[in-house]
Amino acid sequence: MTSETVEVARIALRLPPFWKSNVRLWIAQCDHAFTFSGISSDDTKYSALVANLDAETLSYVSDIVLSPKNSDKYHTLSQRLITQFSVSETQKN
Repeated sequence: MTSETVEVARIALRLPPFWKSNVRLWIAQCDHAFTFSGISSDDTKYSALVANLDAETLSYVSDIVLSPKNSDKYHTLSQRLITQFSVSETQKN
């Protein structure tokens, strides 16, 4: 991919709205959107997730967003979201 093609893919990326009731499925859908758009950079995927989260959801992961690790940011964020909202759903039942 040329840098121009990568920029078009980044602009064209549309992630689905965050789905609290099934975060694992939402993350899987985002992964497919990244693959479809030719996005493999950890930083780009991490930034796309952060940009797609509402303020309430961001409050649950604020430590990760405000002080991200240097590597594996996307995995860290996605796992925290899965853990946070899976626990919430389990506690509701």
